[in-house]
Amino acid sequence: MGRELDYLVKIEGNEAILDRFIEAIFNNTCLVADNYPSPYVLESGERFYNGTVIDYFFQTTPFSEEKYTAFFEKLRALSGFDSYYYTLGEKLKKLISTVFPQVNIKGSSLKIDTKQELPPLTQEQDEILRFLCYLAIGHIKYDASYATITANEYFDLAKRLGSKRVDELHQYGSGTIASEIITFQDAQVNCTANDVLATINIIVQDDTEDTYRKVLTYINTLLKDDFPKSYAIEFTGPNLKDLEVDNLPECGQRYLFATAVQYESLHPLLVEYINTVMKKWEWYTNIDEEVCTMPSTFAVMALGLWDKRYFDLLINYYQVVDGEHQSIHQYYTLPFLQKYGIDSESIKVYIQGVLSMQEQPHEEIYATYFTSIEALKLLLDSKEHFATYYFSEEDIADFEDSGTEVEEMAEYCWESVMYTTFGLEDNYTSITQGWSTEAITLFNQLTETSE
Repeated sequence: MGRELDYLVKIEGNEAILDRFIEAIFNNTCLVADNYPSPYVLESGERFYNGTVIDYFFQTTPFSEEKYTAFFEKLRALSGFDSYYYTLGEKLKKLISTVFPQVNIKGSSLKIDTKQELPPLTQEQDEILRFLCYLAIGHIKYDASYATITANEYFDLAKRLGSKRVDELHQYGSGTIASEIITFQDAQVNCTANDVLATINIIVQDDTEDTYRKVLTYINTLLKDDFPKSYAIEFTGPNLKDLEVDNLPECGQRYLFATAVQYESLHPLLVEYINTVMKKWEWYTNIDEEVCTMPSTFAVMALGLWDKRYFDLLINYYQVVDGEHQSIHQYYTLPFLQKYGIDSESIKVYIQGVLSMQEQPHEEIYATYFTSIEALKLLLDSKEHFATYYFSEEDIADFEDSGTEVEEMAEYCWESVMYTTFGLEDNYTSITQGWSTEAITLFNQLTETSE
């Protein structure tokens, strides 16, 4: 027996209600239910599946770029881009295959019959392709980083069918962000951005505090606006500093934040930047996709090596980063240990760093930071209070939902800490050779496992 729905899903017989939904969406009086699949709700209480509302809009509303854009902007504000982009994409494909005789749907894609001649675009065809570009921009700005593949497919199709909109967007951007936010220029700095290409270009003429204040203020203002969450910063200027971290990829943001961090008065702007852009599953796009790097990475590294007061920022970064895909921060571990050694504060940063990727590779030098009685005791304290120190409430809830015991996961994670710090178990004898009895006793406690 099928589940009884508490919302409407059919068009037939419900046209009058659907008309009210369309009107409510345009008038900003439509609501969204909290429970899955989050149907739309009228103030009078009627509930309708949002996909059907979109179907009805396409069936009853003659195409107009202006009206369709306005409608889906209302939906984006109401329920978010991810609530409708699939349905909209499918509807657009059908519409394009209908108004372009040269285009056919093959599987989930549109294919152009190159044997058929492409005549000049009609006004309707041109507006439909412009609207396809609007959907592509939505994928760039509001979808996951990998959705740029879909966006570029849409751009390519629009261009091949004769639309000039793609070239306009690549040259000038979408035009939806105020020009004074997109561009800033004076004698010291030249800053321009393109929200369709997701690029920020910055040239500075000097390395003064005032110059970098202008640059950081510009970036923060831009990224708080309607700018993509995955993006590139191209940066050039004189007397650039570098982070004291080996093996980092070449990119403008690496040098920008390494130089800006030299001015402590600018640190609040760096923290503001980090809090604005640090989002899981978003990436700097001017770094090879095989070297995934979450926005904020280089600013976090710069502040983390500047002073211990940024340890909480580092820990937060480690907890947010997508450890399944990113491991570039493995190169930060040694510079961090060289700067701070191990004490009651730095050990928690060190271990969070180890836990923030699939596997932090072991280096022999790591063990040298854990040979003292004090360091070994700190390690043992971390082992004995692992869940309390290193698991968030969200982590614990996820473990419980998956049926995983918290202590079981703590032991599994501890094995990672021991491997990164001391290497394979076969090496333990040589590592502890010459240690005092107390140190060896502590080390043995670190390696004990529950039965």
